[in-house]
Amino acid sequence: MAFRKKALSFDTQARLREIAEEIRSLLYGETGCPEWGTRFSEIEADGMSVGLELARLVMEQSVEEQADRMPASKMTIEGDEVVATGGETRELQTEAGSVKWEQPCGYQKKSRKAFFPSDPGTGTGG
Repeated sequence: MAFRKKALSFDTQARLREIAEEIRSLLYGETGCPEWGTRFSEIEADGMSVGLELARLVMEQSVEEQADRMPASKMTIEGDEVVATGGETRELQTEAGSVKWEQPCGYQKKSRKAFFPSDPGTGTGG
């Protein structure tokens, strides 16, 4: 999937600058910078690895929280009663890596079918 970079708010950019400083200390020690002579390709690999893991964590936390906050009205179907049965682990491969979450699911009493909310909660269904 081709990715299109979205503009971030000034506040988000400012906080990311602060976080980048902290992460540089974690990566490179007290000085917060790589040793003199480190090739840019190595610095790029470090930065991209951190960025992709941050992106993966933001996605994973977002879909997990979204699933936890699903409105009760989404577990209804006309003419049948849906009994919540917990969740089913879902996994999606992204450019940043694997993202997992518990998708709410239920059981239709009359038709005895498994039921998953029809709205594309994570945007994966279109």
